[in-house]
Amino acid sequence: MRLINTSSLEIHDFSLSEIPRYAILSHTWGAEEVTFQDMSSPSRTFKKGYAKILNTCRLALEHGLGYAWVDTCCIEKSSSAELTESINSIFQWYENAEICYVFLEDLSPDTSVDAGLARCRWFTRGWTLQELLASRTLNFYDMTWNYSASKPDLFNTISSCTGIPIPVLQGHLTLRECSVAMRMAWAAHRQTTRVEDMAYCLLGIFDIHMPLIYGEGLKSFRRLQEEIVKRNNDLTIFAWDVPQSQQFYGLFATSPRAFADSSGIEQFADVFSDFSVTNMGLLASGDVPLRAALVSEREGDRQCWRYLLFVGAMGSDAQAGEQDVTTGGIYLRKIGPRLFYRDGNFPLAGFGRSTIEQHGLFEVNDYYILIDPVAASLMSSSAFRDCAIHVPLDDVFTLRGTVPQSLWDLTDRVFLRPKPYNWMQYPMAIAMSFSGTIAGQKVSLVVLCDYRKPVPTSKIFMQDKHPREAKMIFYGRYRYDSVFWADLEIQAPDLLNLDDSVEITVGNEVVSISVSFEKGIVERVSKDVELFSLRFNFTRHPAGTAGSTQQSGQMVSDGPSQRLQQSYDLSDDEDGSGYVMGYVDN
Repeated sequence: MRLINTSSLEIHDFSLSEIPRYAILSHTWGAEEVTFQDMSSPSRTFKKGYAKILNTCRLALEHGLGYAWVDTCCIEKSSSAELTESINSIFQWYENAEICYVFLEDLSPDTSVDAGLARCRWFTRGWTLQELLASRTLNFYDMTWNYSASKPDLFNTISSCTGIPIPVLQGHLTLRECSVAMRMAWAAHRQTTRVEDMAYCLLGIFDIHMPLIYGEGLKSFRRLQEEIVKRNNDLTIFAWDVPQSQQFYGLFATSPRAFADSSGIEQFADVFSDFSVTNMGLLASGDVPLRAALVSEREGDRQCWRYLLFVGAMGSDAQAGEQDVTTGGIYLRKIGPRLFYRDGNFPLAGFGRSTIEQHGLFEVNDYYILIDPVAASLMSSSAFRDCAIHVPLDDVFTLRGTVPQSLWDLTDRVFLRPKPYNWMQYPMAIAMSFSGTIAGQKVSLVVLCDYRKPVPTSKIFMQDKHPREAKMIFYGRYRYDSVFWADLEIQAPDLLNLDDSVEITVGNEVVSISVSFEKGIVERVSKDVELFSLRFNFTRHPAGTAGSTQQSGQMVSDGPSQRLQQSYDLSDDEDGSGYVMGYVDN
């Protein structure tokens, strides 16, 4: 560390173990600053910035300090290695200083410090944020280097200017105790001359060390967030709002400005959430659960299903679990098995800004959220949906449970393909449980779909006829993962002898229920791919006689391919959702 001798104005190098007591300057850069090279030249005295060095040394001597540090001349900025080391250490240097002098070159001596402080440029710059937070003792000086006030004198004013809570300024609340979103929000309205510095000026605030790569632009802020994830399990790093409706958004923000309205968001008291950045995206464990929620689009009253990831809470004391605390999070769209992306069509959920219509909690294993919006766009087409199995709403039966959940997409009511190849079939059994009422009689049945060949087939059984098998499929270990046909041959061989229909007796009638799959396009799901859409078929006839078939659903011709016309009125089902999940505890 280089320090200026306050008596001789010579620069001395010190090892970390030998650093003497020193004062430090906080200011905004202007024209004619004195550099490290200038300090060995007599011409330094003619530069405007030399007055800052003289006055810093003068004040340090008055406080009994033999050394001072000024960023303009104590760093050899032509050396990239030294610049990197200095920027990664600068927070500690301000933290270890005996006193920090804040020079406000635009604060007139005729202006009250309380009235003029908010208009000072010092409160708009990125680098001065960490200098404010790191320094233990700050004295503020106006443009004539007259003392104006100390930090404790201005707690209320500084908090009002910066959004930083007073307990943080007082040192009663450490930076580590503040959520990532909260700290990002403090930098939301600050600026730096170079784009990369908007990330580098926050290194100390998040206790991060990383290489400096000038020329990488916005990627620097992405790298900062990735490093934060490595050191923190604070989900509020994702509690930023999208500026406008856009389908594909990355998981990381492009600048602190996205956190402008997140200053009150706190992390959950449970700090054992497991997530990390991988080459597939953000890997989250089952400790970071997903929820199912109905949400209205930004414009219009139409509602749709989305996955919801809670990332934090807002309230008087979120970590203490107060009753007036509101949770919130981000909406996700499923793109493949255990693969999601952030849906930019919806703003942040909850946090007192909107009501969350939550309908259940998923029991999930590990899953991924794509980080790059470009990757989400490329993978969202027909990769996992081409010739997939679609389960539309039915007038009689309500869907209650699906297996495996890793393939089920509640938004489009589709079992996604296990791999993004159109030649890849489903090696596992697809299971669905339904309930409904026929002529006043409640009926609960299970449909097993066999899609190991180009066209899917089905097997049906009543749950009360095979309770052990139904429990094994929907409540055992297969619920989230898969139940393979080879397992069924061993554990439930009776199911393999079933066919695609069951019969129930209702009064004097026999009702035969069967399932078929119609191939076509479901516009609500995708206009680009064809799906195999499940439909129930009913045959009613008096006991002992044959009858006619009545089919649900309707096929109409529409050009070269058939389009399945289905109603997606969300008021059709009992709970107004169009879908009732077996894992929901209402």
